[in-house]
Amino acid sequence: QRKNASRRKFGKPPLTPEEFIKIEDEVRAMDALNKKKATYLAEQVAQARKRKEEEKAKGDFLSNIFGGVFKNGCESNFDCERPQVCCDVGFKKICCSNGLGIVDGVPVERYPRGLLRVPLPNDNYDY
Repeated sequence: QRKNASRRKFGKPPLTPEEFIKIEDEVRAMDALNKKKATYLAEQVAQARKRKEEEKAKGDFLSNIFGGVFKNGCESNFDCERPQVCCDVGFKKICCSNGLGIVDGVPVERYPRGLLRVPLPNDNYDY
């Protein structure tokens, strides 16, 4: 009766009990179909995740030889968290907070220095 009152509100004719049962059966069939699809998709995602983990565990040739040497590296300062910078330690570039930094190929000593104005007090002395 509540559904018929709602249908009346929107200008639709009321449902007969046979129509209501037919619609409910369709809704149940669609719900069962959606549950099957969701289960299938969940299985596919789980299998893909498992395959990806197996491939990651197997790794490639270089990672098997050198271990974790090539992991967690950086190319520039933008790859590191803010207080750290990208440091070159010879065979690898890593994020660190001290050492030889990678500064776009220009050493810090060769940066152009700016002039700084230093105000001097003038006590109105005439010399």
